[in-house]
Amino acid sequence: MKERFLEKLYGEYQAYKASVLSCPNAEIFNRCYEIDAITNFYEILAEKAGELSDGVLEALLPHRYILSELYDLWLEKKDSCYTEMKKHVEDEIDGLVKKHGGDVTDGKQHQ
Repeated sequence: MKERFLEKLYGEYQAYKASVLSCPNAEIFNRCYEIDAITNFYEILAEKAGELSDGVLEALLPHRYILSELYDLWLEKKDSCYTEMKKHVEDEIDGLVKKHGGDVTDGKQHQ
């Protein structure tokens, strides 16, 4: 069962990859987040396949586009990544400004 699942998953990933590579460069660039997410989902599922029971693998096999389904479901989740990155930028601005000899007053640089 594991081998069937991995073959199906690999085939789906290769088909996705071929479809993306046939796109113009600008579209590929615009789809970077999607490409990264799909690649990560593929790697996670391939790694996790050995831990999943035959029953779970059998239930996943009928899904025609499991990687795309996972991506669509991922987009529906509230993502804290942007919020965390924004906080990081805000937290580090003072240090970066001071490092380059600036003066920080109310978050604005004065030199």
